Amino acid sequence: MHLFKIPSDMSLVRVAGALISLASIFFTIFYILWFFGYLPINPELAVKLPVLAIVLALCFIAGWVGYVMLTAPRKPKQ
Repeated sequence: MHLFKIPSDMSLVRVAGALISLASIFFTIFYILWFFGYLPINPELAVKLPVLAIVLALCFIAGWVGYVMLTAPRKPKQ
């Protein structure tokens, strides 16, 4: 027996899309409340954590591009 019954006209992709949309709405509300200090979590972290995530993502992308450039096969000289 299934825990949740999915209507036959909804594919798994549509269900995943709906869950992602709901999660983004809830996270947006949570983040706004956190950012403005309405939650008992240090509001400075609401700025520091996304900045850290962006910096780490940029470092990862730069490292990945460098690795691809380093390991790319060379074109044969004609």
